[in-house]
Amino acid sequence: MPDQANRLRLLMLAGGRQPVARPARADAPQRIVVASGKGGVGTTTVAVNVAVSLARDGRRTVLVDADLGRADATSLCRASDLYTVGDVLAGRRGVHETLARGPAGVQVLPGAWAMGDLECEPAAQQRLLDELTRLGPHAEYIVIDAGNSLNRIAGRFWQAADRVLVVTSPEAVSVTNAYAAIKLLAPPGRETPIQTVVNLAPSAAVAGETGRRLARACRRFLGLVVDDGCYLPLDPAIAAAGKAQTAFVLTHLASPASEQLEQLASRLTVGKNKELGRIDSTRRCHSADT
Repeated sequence: MPDQANRLRLLMLAGGRQPVARPARADAPQRIVVASGKGGVGTTTVAVNVAVSLARDGRRTVLVDADLGRADATSLCRASDLYTVGDVLAGRRGVHETLARGPAGVQVLPGAWAMGDLECEPAAQQRLLDELTRLGPHAEYIVIDAGNSLNRIAGRFWQAADRVLVVTSPEAVSVTNAYAAIKLLAPPGRETPIQTVVNLAPSAAVAGETGRRLARACRRFLGLVVDDGCYLPLDPAIAAAGKAQTAFVLTHLASPASEQLEQLASRLTVGKNKELGRIDSTRRCHSADT
């Protein structure tokens, strides 16, 4: 694992300087990055259902299918992919021109298949992030499905995130890869909240122990605080919704998985309100000082 992490870190550094996060504007949408260190743990499922849960709560939400080279979130949302995130990265289209209608009022920035290196250059990445930030008047939340890639653009999304949801399963290799992703991509020098979503859990007890094990490793070896987000049980509703290409929070409202995602969405909105209150309080203090 150290060899893998070092190799991936070198790949990121090969592209030039590490990105420097730009301070978020007070009216900027909350950027929630959903990511993992291993495929097959349900990253896209979590991203889509978090976005739909936020929209069902009346929040204006944009879902970005940013797992480059794939378009799983776009397929799950049955969204049109006439234009994609690749067009935005290449400068051919703006985000507003590219957004497609998704479920429950979610606006989807469709993913692109077989992305080339040119569209992933730092300048293109920053252009995409700047356009997403300017969606503030039109969106309260931007949910970014960053997949399980540990490359430069994934690092850029983590760097710009207001919150990161790391998806894992109780499987040992999944937990190890989640730790490697946090070690490699967590923004240095920033207290970006990181929360775990333990998927495919046979019980709440197993999910809790999985989250605690990952949190202990991050605290001990990385000095990072990783909190529990939620867990998704082994629920037939999730597989059924996936086959039907829909969000399970829409088709299986009373399922345990839907209840967990709705609770997570509620906590995310509370977290944003507290952050806005802190920003407003700071501004009033500065105004009083002057």
